[in-house]
Amino acid sequence: MSVVSAVFDIVIALLQLVFGVALALFSITVAINILNRATKGINEFEELRKRNLAVGVYVAGILIAVGNVVGQAVSGVSKAVVPGAFNLPALIGGLVQLFVGLPLAIVVITWAQNRVYSWLVGAASKLPKVEIEKFNIQEELKNGNLAVALVLFGTFVAISLVVSQGVAFLSEPISSAIRSLIS
Repeated sequence: MSVVSAVFDIVIALLQLVFGVALALFSITVAINILNRATKGINEFEELRKRNLAVGVYVAGILIAVGNVVGQAVSGVSKAVVPGAFNLPALIGGLVQLFVGLPLAIVVITWAQNRVYSWLVGAASKLPKVEIEKFNIQEELKNGNLAVALVLFGTFVAISLVVSQGVAFLSEPISSAIRSLIS
């Protein structure tokens, strides 16, 4: 291996790292903005400023869940640019993986939050002297209900683990299909 080839491989590796970090930051920013609109009753940043631990756990769950799914998608893009070779079908497959993975993560997190809400309301309705009309996840988070935040956190992380594995395998079939169309 020549020095030029080694330097080129190091530059490619650094570019992959920068690209991965940029995609992660972009994806998390998009996810937080969309989910911030979905939780209109909470100003997450104001609650964090007030040191509301429940909202902190809630936001952490969202960040970890999105990061987990997007991490798999970024790895698909990174596989396309390996030292010594550029693989256009793998790059296209990785980009499809990313652009399917991010919206899927956001939709699933929003869906999970709604399902948890339904489950909590259903469970609460079976308890004596509990007024379910007054139960609201956003209000519970604003009031610092750490139990609700932890249930949401666990739900987000568990679902993201499953979704990320599904997203992880998207790029290979897409890349293979593109290669067969080109050949």
